[in-house]
Formats: sequence, structure tokens, C-alpha cells
Amino acid sequence: MAFQLFAGRCIAIGIWFLITVVEWTNNPKSSPGFSIPLLVRAVEAFSILLVSEAVIFSIRKLWRFFPRRYQAMLSLFLAFYVFAIAANVIALTIRSLIGFAPPQIDGYFFVQSLHFYVPLYLVVAIHYLVKHRIDLNRERESKLEAEAHAQKAKWMMLRYQVNPHFLFNTLNSIRALIGQDDHQARKVVTEMSEYFRYSLSIEKKPLVTVREEMAAVDSYLEIQKIRYPQRIAVKREIHPEADACLIPVFSIQTLVENACKYGLKTHEGTVEIFIGASKHGEVLQIRITNTGKLVRHSREKGRVDGTHTGIDNLKKRLEFLDSEYRFQLAEDGPNVIASIDLKANERYENLESDTG
Repeated sequence: MAFQLFAGRCIAIGIWFLITVVEWTNNPKSSPGFSIPLLVRAVEAFSILLVSEAVIFSIRKLWRFFPRRYQAMLSLFLAFYVFAIAANVIALTIRSLIGFAPPQIDGYFFVQSLHFYVPLYLVVAIHYLVKHRIDLNRERESKLEAEAHAQKAKWMMLRYQVNPHFLFNTLNSIRALIGQDDHQARKVVTEMSEYFRYSLSIEKKPLVTVREEMAAVDSYLEIQKIRYPQRIAVKREIHPEADACLIPVFSIQTLVENACKYGLKTHEGTVEIFIGASKHGEVLQIRITNTGKLVRHSREKGRVDGTHTGIDNLKKRLEFLDSEYRFQLAEDGPNVIASIDLKANERYENLESDTG
């Protein structure tokens, strides 16, 4: 910041220097040539640069010291005159040192010092323009940084809403088996421990690859198959090019969980679940199909027909990654189809795969 402000003062003085040199050299009355205006104005410009920091400092102090604006303005006007005299004295001293005949300090000297008013005001004007721009940039950067932190915090909040939801359903499965088939209940506990080992390994990762996500899906389906051995059949078709694509943690698992839950509720026979993922150009397509009916969520007579927490959560997390994503949940004949189309990438620019 200090360098930018100093550069701004140099630019202001440089503008004044060029204008006054050109004006003086083209004055038909004096015809001074080029070397005299160049040398004199260069000395004056240097003297203005030397006092410019003191000018800026005095403005800050005087503006705070005088409570009323007109008092501050009057004091600044007088202070500028003092600094103009100081710059003139410095310029004359330098001219004496280099042997370039300065004018005598007499009564006219105090009038001639007003010549330094314009460059001093120009220095102040450009100084505060540069400072204002720097402050705006800093404010914008701070705002963007704060928004980025808020976005990450919101993302992680959404991400941690998933595990309790899955845990609740898994514990229900174990509870249903205890006393009926203790061996299978122990097996479910084993599968659940494998699942949470995976969950802990990606604790700080908002994104995982399709391949990693399918490991969690397989654990979940094993638990459901143990509980409903005759009622769930699964087919999967994950294309190799989709394996490395990044998706939100537990996104496919959320859709598979809904397919199991509502398929079992709305279909009498075996619930056939299909899990597909493929990459088409720049688009990753995920399809989850189950036999059954689409459950309509309502609050009629104070009754909530199912919960929509998982889907709402998933939509919010998908929007973080790709604002143009498409999500559809619809019936197609005897099946319910959940589909996601989003940008296929192995690294998202707006949210890295590891927030740690």
C-alpha cells in the first residue's frame, strides 16, 4: 500500500512537471528555451515530493483535531501555505547548491510560493484517490474471503447432516433384527463399522470420487439386503470414465437410501434397484431407478408423509459445485427415477475436494 501511495504522489508531481515545463517552454514572452524550465521545474518537483509526506500527515491530524469542517478547511489552507513556503525554500536551497542562480528571498518570495499550491493539491487529490481505490479493493477482498469462509462453513454443515440421517436408518435396521436373527444383527453391525470407517476416512472431504462413493453405497446395500433378503435386488452399471469424477459425499448413497426406503413402502414384490453413472463429454450423469411409486410429501392433517431432508440437503450441496446442475425425481411406469446431471470434473474450481 505504501509503495502505491508513493507512486501516486510521483505521478501527480510528474503530471504537474510535464504541464508546467511545456507551458514555460512555449511562452512567447520569455523564450527561455528548454534547459532552464526543465531544470527549475525538476528542482521544484523534487522539493514538492520531499514535503508531500508531511502534507498528507498534517491533513490526517488537522482533520481529526478540528471538530467542525470549516475550521479544518481553514487550517488546511493555512497549512498548505506553510508547506508551499517550505517547498519553495527547499527548491531555492537546491538551486544554490547546484549553482543555478535562485531569486532573492524578498517580499515577492511569499507571493511566488503560491506557485506550489497547485502541485500540492494535485498530490493530495491523487493520493486520496489511490487510497480510496486501495481501500475498496481491500474491502472487496475481505468480503470475498468472508463469503468463501461462510460458504465452506455452510458446506460442512450440510455435509455433517448426512451421517446422523444414515445412522438413524441403520440403527432402525439393527433394532428390527435383534431378537429375530442375532447373527444377522451382528453382521449388520460389522457392515456398519466398515461404513463408518470409510466415513471417518473422508471426514473433512466434501467431495469424493464416484468410485469412493460406491464403496459407501455397497456397505449400505449389504445392510439392507441382510434385513430384506428376498425383497431387494441390485444392479449397477458404473462406467470406468465416471469413476474418477467428483461428487458430493453420500450423494449416490442418499438416492439409493430413498430408493430402498420408498420402494419397500410402495412395491409389494422385490424392489429392483438400478445404479448407473456415466460420463458424456463434460457432463456426469447419475441415474438411480427403483420399482415402486413416487411418494408425495405433504403436511395434510398435520402428518408428514416421509422426510425430504436428504434430497433437500443433496440439492444444496450440488448447487455449490455446479449452479447449472439438473436434478429430477419422477415416475416412469412402474419405476421411480432419480437423476443428476452436473459438470464432470476431477477438481472443482469453486470448492476444493479437501477443506482441511
